[in-house]
Amino acid sequence: SAVIFLIDIVSLKFFSLLLNSNADTSRNLEFHEIHSTGNEPPLLVMIGYSDGMQVWSIPISGEAQELFSVRHGPIRAARILPAPQFGAQKCDNFAEKRPLLGVCKSIGSSGTSPPYCCVDLYSLRTGEMVKSIQFKTPIYDIHCNKRILVIVLQEKIAAFDSCTFTKKFFVTSCYPCPGPNMNPVALGSRWLAYAENKLIRCHQSRGGACGDNIQSYTATVISAAKTLKSGLTMVGKVVTQLTGTLPSGVTEDDVAIHSNSRRSPLVSGIITVIDTETVGEGQVRTFGVHS
Repeated sequence: SAVIFLIDIVSLKFFSLLLNSNADTSRNLEFHEIHSTGNEPPLLVMIGYSDGMQVWSIPISGEAQELFSVRHGPIRAARILPAPQFGAQKCDNFAEKRPLLGVCKSIGSSGTSPPYCCVDLYSLRTGEMVKSIQFKTPIYDIHCNKRILVIVLQEKIAAFDSCTFTKKFFVTSCYPCPGPNMNPVALGSRWLAYAENKLIRCHQSRGGACGDNIQSYTATVISAAKTLKSGLTMVGKVVTQLTGTLPSGVTEDDVAIHSNSRRSPLVSGIITVIDTETVGEGQVRTFGVHS
């Protein structure tokens, strides 16, 4: 296509510019194709450095123009957010500021938050910061699609609406992976997959592996019928975690302390897939993976 041809041409010109300049050695370079009917350039280039990052626009003429630059310290994660999907009952609160860039820096916008504990959203149209999402614990990655912005923390996932950036749901039962990816997550156009810290039998699917300590699907159904009350209690707990609904007077910190004190042994090799559009209705599927 014309965009692929443009990438090939721009790559030669842009890398030549980098080699002939006195700039720092780039650590990462990504091309982003922009799907828009407006006047935005069809291609953006995001370059990571040891002490910051840059975003350049590439118009049809091929003359690069710097849109964003920050050199205040290392960048752990950065994503260019796609244009959100919205309908008649939903509007885009940041339409005049897009495209947006989400950045997790070692030093947040406030300057007082711990390292890598906030995601700042910048407008690539105006250069201003339009939103800052803060956490008490470090952020490890950022994912996004046209519906949600997903912020990955250790053993937790927080999802925000792509139009308003208000909290949509959160997950607090991720398996603590040893690394290099502390909390691996896969986000598609609608589904979100992550490593669960235990098998929830009432959500176990027909697929996946069944180990020595994991019941088959048929045995799970029979067991669930015998322990219906227990199963319904577990469903309630999971939906509460996924929708972010907490009892009145209870904070997220209280829930974390309570869950840690009564946590059951962790089980590795469990993958949970949730439908991000109907997560409040408990649309969850869990399966074991082959080792």
